[in-house]
Amino acid sequence: MNGGFSQYLEKVARQLPEEAGKLIKGDLNLALLDWYTDGVPAEEAAARIRRSAGWA
Repeated sequence: MNGGFSQYLEKVARQLPEEAGKLIKGDLNLALLDWYTDGVPAEEAAARIRRSAGWA
């Protein structure tokens, strides 16, 4: 992944509703770190979050 983890977090957050920002930087941070490490694209990470939160 290019850009580092903090840029990855921002890219995921931009693709989700505004209220997701707190989750991205808090509760979901470890899951996102795992996905980042595994090479999951930010778009796919956002899609997973949208599906699980019912924002799809």
